[in-house]
Amino acid sequence: MSGIVEHYQGLAQNLIENLGYEQALYVAQQNAWYGVAEEIHRLSGEVGHTVH
Repeated sequence: MSGIVEHYQGLAQNLIENLGYEQALYVAQQNAWYGVAEEIHRLSGEVGHTVH
C-alpha cells in the first residue's frame, strides 16, 4: 500500500511543480485521481478537506 501512496505523492508533487496548485487540483479531479487530489491538498497545507 505504501507504494501507491508514494506514487500519489510523486504525481501530486509533479503536477504542482508544473501546473501550480489550482490547475494541478483541477487535473486530478477531472481524471478522478482522488488519491492524487488528496495529496495535493495535503501538500498545500489544507487540513480536513475530502475530495469526492
